[in-house]
Amino acid sequence: MVTTLLVALLTALASLVHIPVGDSDFRVTLGMVVMMTGYLILKKKKVLRLAFFSGLFVGLLRVVVAAIGGMAITPKFAGSLLLEFFFYIGYGILYRYTVELNKSIYKIPLVFSLVICDFGGNALEYLLRFLYAAEVWKDTSLLTILIAAFVRSITIVLCVYLYRRFIEPHLSPKKEASP
Repeated sequence: MVTTLLVALLTALASLVHIPVGDSDFRVTLGMVVMMTGYLILKKKKVLRLAFFSGLFVGLLRVVVAAIGGMAITPKFAGSLLLEFFFYIGYGILYRYTVELNKSIYKIPLVFSLVICDFGGNALEYLLRFLYAAEVWKDTSLLTILIAAFVRSITIVLCVYLYRRFIEPHLSPKKEASP
């Protein structure tokens, strides 16, 4: 549970780093990259718990940063910031079904599963923002969200690969040859 909270906290901090995509207010953050990289590297078992705490911490940290920055925190503004929680939950639920519970003999490659999860999580958040009447993403297209999903998913797979290729071998104890 401590590692879950630590990864969730790192996810929230990484979510403060964002890259605008296109001409809209949509931004790609590093939060999901950190969450899923941590999940895959640490071989955690409960993605939904990690998604819940990550989404919660990301939403709360954004409200705190906005308050520190001097923005007026109205209920509508805070609600808009907290809607990102559903991106993380949606991602976690889709990951659970597309990867962990997939019993097919023909598995979907991980990068495509992550794209499905990312796109689905963003589509859920997009829908909730529409229902919430938040105009933040009014100029965002689903193609932009799909491109962001590809970029984020490839980044996650690349980070896990680099970790397993270059860092993990140095962490495991080396077996000495007996004379």
